[in-house]
Amino acid sequence: MVAPAYTEDTYVDHELSTNLDSTFAFEGPEKLLEIWFWPSPESIPNTVSKEGLRAIPLEKWKHILDLVNCKILSMKSSAALDAYLLSESSLFVFPHKLILKTCGTTTTLACLDEIYHTARAQLGVDGHSLADLTSQSAYKVFYSRRCFMFPDRQIHVHTDWKNEVQLLNRHFTAGKSYVVGDFTSDDHWYLYMGGSGHAADRGNGNDQTFEMLMTRLDPVKTKQFVTERKPGDTSVADGEEEDLDLGHELGLTTMASSTLDAIFQPDTVPGFEVGVSDTNAIPSPQLSDSMELSDDETSQSSCSGIKFIHDAFSFTPCGFSSNSVSQGSGGFYYTLHITPEAGWSYASFETNYPFSSCSRVDIVNVLKKVLGIFQPGKFSMTLFSDQSGKGNGKSNSPFAKLAGCDKALRKLGYAKQEKAVYDLKGEYDLLYLNFEKQS
Repeated sequence: MVAPAYTEDTYVDHELSTNLDSTFAFEGPEKLLEIWFWPSPESIPNTVSKEGLRAIPLEKWKHILDLVNCKILSMKSSAALDAYLLSESSLFVFPHKLILKTCGTTTTLACLDEIYHTARAQLGVDGHSLADLTSQSAYKVFYSRRCFMFPDRQIHVHTDWKNEVQLLNRHFTAGKSYVVGDFTSDDHWYLYMGGSGHAADRGNGNDQTFEMLMTRLDPVKTKQFVTERKPGDTSVADGEEEDLDLGHELGLTTMASSTLDAIFQPDTVPGFEVGVSDTNAIPSPQLSDSMELSDDETSQSSCSGIKFIHDAFSFTPCGFSSNSVSQGSGGFYYTLHITPEAGWSYASFETNYPFSSCSRVDIVNVLKKVLGIFQPGKFSMTLFSDQSGKGNGKSNSPFAKLAGCDKALRKLGYAKQEKAVYDLKGEYDLLYLNFEKQS
């Protein structure tokens, strides 16, 4: 499906993609901002374009991202969302919400005023004023990040968590902040959440985010994310597609050779034992645009996996980013970002796929596949889910499976360092786990 604000469902900035030089990139851990303007696509007011935030033109997003100090490399659209691959991570735009994830010394929170200014200017229909569309009216907002590897190099409010929280509280209502994990360690995690809405307003939707933050990557594994391509090198392929260039070509090649494109496929990753349940699971229900599960619709055959639209880029001299969005109206994604340099190697994996006890894909098997690709020396993971989701307290729920994954990970050489469970404002559950590889 073509994104509402565009004439094509694919965009590539060939000049930027060809000339981008990431030689001095250093800070892998991302700042993650998620703003819900409305509870769901169906709840967008009649005074607003039915496409919601997807009606904002590409050029406007470029201007917003200039304030963040990052650029758009490329974009892929599905029926449910637009996925932008950035010079520093990713932007996902749904009709009712946006997710901005940026690494390095980006100034993620510097764009808040411009986001709302642009929304008011672009989204009104039939001359309706959207003066009341302000950050104070946000349904929900989430901001999170791992502690930085090089905090002294950050700028704007990002030099200190308290400054970030103060800025967020000036914009959003009912804000609360949390520090998760050992504050004296080098990999604790920060979370801010606010907004005027309640999870129950979303009905039966299942809002879930699973994130893995990995450091001390295996040097052998990181070699596949280093390229000999130089800035300015152009494609050498004959008859290449118009929306590809060498950075994107190498990105897709790397994604396939590393099996990053097969994380959600129900099969076995070489070197890791994947449960039999993966290959014989019952078909997963389809997902609607509002991320609700529909039991009267079945997906493809259980052995065929989930089909994704992939967008990937190999940076020069090293580094990798990818966005993968589900085909059709499912509305879920997974994204990976890798800085392989020795001394500060880092990789992140994030998905909003709504794992459940009946889904084809098992959350622990996804975890094991990602670990098999990077084999980090240390990693943290978070599972964040609203309490209207599918059975967080059940023994076969994703929460229970992930909380009890110690035995499976011990077989891979990992020992649990920390586990924390939070009941956040009576609306969301958060599970935090930290593991370290044993010598």
